Formats: sequence, structure tokens, C-alpha cells
Amino acid sequence: MAQPHYDRGSVLLHWLMAALLLAELGLGLWMTGLPKDDGGTRAYWFNIHKSLGMLLGLLIFMRLGWSLLRPRVAAAPQSPMMQWLAASGHRLLYVFMLLLPLSGFLGSVFSGYPIRFFGLRLPRLAERWEAAKELLSCLHQLSVYALLLLVTLHLLAFVHHQFILRDGLLQRMLFRK
Repeated sequence: MAQPHYDRGSVLLHWLMAALLLAELGLGLWMTGLPKDDGGTRAYWFNIHKSLGMLLGLLIFMRLGWSLLRPRVAAAPQSPMMQWLAASGHRLLYVFMLLLPLSGFLGSVFSGYPIRFFGLRLPRLAERWEAAKELLSCLHQLSVYALLLLVTLHLLAFVHHQFILRDGLLQRMLFRK
């Protein structure tokens, strides 16, 4: 019996966001180790990180909107406990995929530094507020680690389905002819 599969838009958004998210997580972890100097290298990479974060924030809203417009794909056949774990894991992924760009953006708003979206300087929305910046920065960093944990669990679930259960789950998330 063939598994139901996701439409092209859902598949495209999933893989595009997965690639961008992994790149963004890697960039974010790498760039924080860059020295604070006058050369502008650190600021350049922080602006790239912020731009990608804002793009991911827009994509997650697109993905949520798209999922509301599409019929739901039936869950893979599994025990009620596994279905609950899968649904909870996906909900948490969405929570942190929303929380990360939001906390990063708001932290930048209160940092006092200009925010650029791929070079375009955005309007200043607030004055520097150190306490809010620190709180949002802490929330952003904790959310990174939570998302890394959830992505790891997501990948382990994929491995379980693909190589242990061999239930063809991956076929649901590939482009169809």
C-alpha cells in the first residue's frame, strides 16, 4: 500500500527550510567565535546571520499558512504513543523555528545597532535597551540548543523509520513526478 505523500509546495518548503536552518545554525555557532575588531568581518557575518534569520522567520510563517490551506496528510501508521511523540516533536520544532528568529530580531532591535536585511537598512524600531537585549539574547541562545536537540531527534526518527522500520516514510517528503 502506497504511503500518502506531501504536495510539492510542502516538500519544497521543508527541504529549503532544512537547508537554510542547518546553514544558519552552523553560521551562528561559528560567527560568535570571531574576534571583535575594526575590520568589519564579524559585523558582516552577523548581518548575513540576521538576514538569513529574518528570511527563515518569513518562511516559517509561509509554511504555517501553507499547511493551513492544504489537506493534512495522514500520519504514518504507528502506535498512539509514537504518533503523540511525533506530533509533539513537530509542534516543538515549529515553536523553536518561530522563537529563534523572533528572539534574534527583537534582540537586535534593542541592541542599538542597525538591522540590515541583505544590505537594506531597516528602520530603527526602538532605542537601545540593554536588559531586553540580554534577556532576548539568552532566550535566543537557549532556543538554539533546544532546536539542535529537536533536529537531532527528528533525524534519529528518520533513521528509525528509514532503516529499522523500513516503512517508506522518506518517500512522503520527496518530489513526485
